[in-house]
Amino acid sequence: MKRLYRISLFCLAMLMIFSLASCGKENDSEVEAPSGFLMAENENTDYYFFYPSDWLLDRNDAGMTSAFVSETDFSNVSVTAFTASASYTSLLDYVEKHYFAQFKDNFNQLEIERNQDQSIKRSSMKIDGADVIAVNYTAVFSGEEYSFRAWFISYNGYIYNVLYTAKTQVFNNHLEEATVIAEQLKFR
Repeated sequence: MKRLYRISLFCLAMLMIFSLASCGKENDSEVEAPSGFLMAENENTDYYFFYPSDWLLDRNDAGMTSAFVSETDFSNVSVTAFTASASYTSLLDYVEKHYFAQFKDNFNQLEIERNQDQSIKRSSMKIDGADVIAVNYTAVFSGEEYSFRAWFISYNGYIYNVLYTAKTQVFNNHLEEATVIAEQLKFR
């Protein structure tokens, strides 16, 4: 009887271990795109990128995934992952000291949306349980003004940049869709 009891306890313990192990992230085959969206399938990324079914997938490789509105409107959302450096004390520190510093060299007239005290205006949120800072900025590239909304996500030792880019005059046309794309990002 004691042996049967021990075997039962062992089986119960194993069942609990396997149950807890299966409570993690979904398997690729279990992940489905939200209604009206397509999934950019790529085993080489550590995230799932969903984009509206009427948008066009532009790039889908280990370095970046992106989709744009149409053949005539190149407003787009992209996801890029960066290794988080230990020299940054926080996600905001990365945004202030690295991200915008590199763009100041490449873009003319870079304007970051700021508060009255000149700190970067940002909103904080969570995407798939990860910390996020969202920032707006504009810049001139090849004589054309573009507007951007960047969602910076700190997850599992990486910083993910979900970036919505559009010409300033059409930026608000797709901002809501871009926000939904960012909010739908899931990690493997």
